[in-house]
Amino acid sequence: MLRSEAITIIKRGLGFRQTQDSAIIAALKFAQRTVEGGRSLPTFLLVFDVAIPVVANSPSFVMPTGFLRLHDDYDMYYLNADGARVFIPRRNYTEGYQAYVASGEPSSGPVGTATGYPSVMVVQSGTQGMFIPTPTRSFTAYLTYYKADRVLDSEIENLWLANEPDFLIGLAGMNVAGDLRDQGALQRFSAMTNTAGKGHMGSIVDEELAGRSLVMGRNN
Repeated sequence: MLRSEAITIIKRGLGFRQTQDSAIIAALKFAQRTVEGGRSLPTFLLVFDVAIPVVANSPSFVMPTGFLRLHDDYDMYYLNADGARVFIPRRNYTEGYQAYVASGEPSSGPVGTATGYPSVMVVQSGTQGMFIPTPTRSFTAYLTYYKADRVLDSEIENLWLANEPDFLIGLAGMNVAGDLRDQGALQRFSAMTNTAGKGHMGSIVDEELAGRSLVMGRNN
């Protein structure tokens, strides 16, 4: 679904008010930022095995553009001399520091690997990560993560309109209808959001329950 089609659906719900295009576009972009900033994200936002250059003797690395959050099932990894994946598990800073810096552990990397590789990685922010201990060699790591999708600044179909159009349209329509104090439209868009949201959240719960117990409060 293209942006223009989403705008038309929202305008229909608003009684075809003709001067609301700019407000609708702003509401679609706001709705996308809101859901992408939430704790539960759909699998269609996952990108796999993105190359991360690691510089020797530097503990920090730059998160890829659009980074939102890691997925619990995918740790960063690099390839050893045989081409096998060696995973770098994530930890918080305190755990990593106490285990590999304060304890005096050498920079030996994961068990069974050559020296010079980090043992764990830490997500410091949406733009920066950290290795512990500091790697003493340069290499390429690979990261799977949730990535923010393209915003609707132009006539495009982004992943939200391709996969969850009713959910995004409903949220945006509620926003515009609320600004216009249109109770009828607000109810219609609220019903759309609730219906679409059940499928949206249901698919995430199914993903969580696949092969393991659901841990309440876990950062997905």
